Amino acid sequence: MKSTILALGLDLDGTLLRLSNQFIPTYLADVDRWIAPRLGIAETLSQDVMATTRWIVSQNHEPSLLADAFYEHLQARTGLDPEAVQTVFEEYYRDQFPKLQYLGRPIPGMMGFLAHIRELGLKIALLTSPLFPRVAIEERLRWAGLEGFPFDWISCFEIVHASKPHPAYYQEAATGFNINPRHWLMVGNDPEEDIRPALAVGMQTWWVGEGELAPDLLHRVLTGPIYDVLPYLAGLVNAG
Repeated sequence: MKSTILALGLDLDGTLLRLSNQFIPTYLADVDRWIAPRLGIAETLSQDVMATTRWIVSQNHEPSLLADAFYEHLQARTGLDPEAVQTVFEEYYRDQFPKLQYLGRPIPGMMGFLAHIRELGLKIALLTSPLFPRVAIEERLRWAGLEGFPFDWISCFEIVHASKPHPAYYQEAATGFNINPRHWLMVGNDPEEDIRPALAVGMQTWWVGEGELAPDLLHRVLTGPIYDVLPYLAGLVNAG
């Protein structure tokens, strides 16, 4: 059976996982408290990390991967050896990052939701912000109660060249699957990060956020609770 949707893209934070707005401040505090001393520098590393992150988000870095661009730019700002920085960050993500689990809460039913999507025969991509390495994204999946789910693709900064909100980020996912963007449904809670750039490359979109959409998005986007995505997709497949 054929469907107009062949692949489902899913955001993580705010879509599959409830994440406290204290997550980023707490993480940055860890950068200064735990990571900076191990690199032998003052407790201002978080400022350089944030400045580097803003630069990463500002452009498409192809042919460089985001990880390479991040460490190279951080070196330019701080003089720190990229390999040393990467080693300490890897230790942090392994030993300390899991302690931030209290800042995340699972959304009930998401493992079953994904399992039913899988039964429809669709590809499933986790299109979360790729500003973290794979290990940190897998840890947040654990917070969401989704550890071990066989996503067909998980975006992370080791494998992509652009970040949200660049349309190039979504185009790269579609190209990687060899599935035209018009056969994708992108589901997310952030109109500017998840919805607008996905629309720009031709994806269909479903907004699960709160509040109101910008007027220019109102009639171009499907909306509703994430649980409603499953019967919508099932209806498309059954009609195919």
